[in-house]
Amino acid sequence: MRTRLIFFSALILSLLGILNLLPRTDLVIKQSVYLLISLFAFFWISRINIRSILESSHIFYLITIALLIAVLFLDKGDVRRWINLGFVNLQPSELAKVTVPIYLLNLNGDLKKILLGLFPTLLILIEPDLATSTVLLFLTWVVVFITTKNLPLVIYLTSLPFSAILSFSKSLFGLFLWFFSFVMAILRVRIEWLLISIISILLVGLATPFIWEKGLREYQRKRILAMINPEEHSEKVWQTYQSRIALANSGILGKGIKGATQKNYGFLPAWNTDFAFSSLVETYGYMVGFLVITLSAILTFGILSLAFSEDRLLSHISIIYSSFFTYQTLANIMSVMGVLPTAGIPYPFLSFGGSHLISEWLALSFVFSAFRYKI
Repeated sequence: MRTRLIFFSALILSLLGILNLLPRTDLVIKQSVYLLISLFAFFWISRINIRSILESSHIFYLITIALLIAVLFLDKGDVRRWINLGFVNLQPSELAKVTVPIYLLNLNGDLKKILLGLFPTLLILIEPDLATSTVLLFLTWVVVFITTKNLPLVIYLTSLPFSAILSFSKSLFGLFLWFFSFVMAILRVRIEWLLISIISILLVGLATPFIWEKGLREYQRKRILAMINPEEHSEKVWQTYQSRIALANSGILGKGIKGATQKNYGFLPAWNTDFAFSSLVETYGYMVGFLVITLSAILTFGILSLAFSEDRLLSHISIIYSSFFTYQTLANIMSVMGVLPTAGIPYPFLSFGGSHLISEWLALSFVFSAFRYKI
């Protein structure tokens, strides 16, 4: 029963994504083809024993790495994310979100998992695609968190992003470093390991301002600054303003396909991808928006409920991919509402695009395979 709810939630979200593309029949046809390919892959892979998939996961990982490297040379644009296959623009970073975690799950050793998770994350960051790299970094952390027997390591990994954020304030960073050292001392961490972790946190703290200036593009910095001080960077929250207008003026039943002004007249950029939720609500109303959020909740909590199985493999896979869907759903919704900077993370199953749709159904096939062949 739970798996049926999960499947039909994903299917209805995918169909609503297609409905949102009207009256653009060309996009409707494309997304319908992507959905058919996704469903074919789902039904095929979900019937393969998950343990056989794990045994072949290194092949998935190597193919993903090869594609992530290839895109840096084949895409000649300033932002190098797609490989043109003629009938579809393949985005390898979307595939990485699904293939890398399952490969890491099959590895032994926390350090090996961290390093092999960071490598594709770095390749995605070079594209540059900061938002997608954070998704993969988060999933790497999830895999290590649920499989490690080393609590200090989990605390250390969790401390790294906090040290990066707090590094812009010397007093807060110093206080955080003291607190980290105190906790590690309570846990009786070996002195050499403690020194290495403190040094690495210091390096992250020193490197963050440099990355802010040299590693991020100007538009990425302005997007973040726009969230902190929108009055001084209003041109960078244009999309967010238009998204809020679309949501605020939609009404219970929406404005209809022809009446959706923000969507039809170009006021809302990326209406079919990053802001698919906003354009859908503007067109069909709050009731459909509520339905989308409800379906997403059923999907993520349904997958997470499988984690209570006695089969450890099913439990791990359920946690990984429920985290994946939760992260992307919340990141997208908070972006369209202006809580987070516009990042370019698609709404699972709803946003237009073949790469992410196929990857999301692939993730779902891994979950269903684990459930089908649970011990």
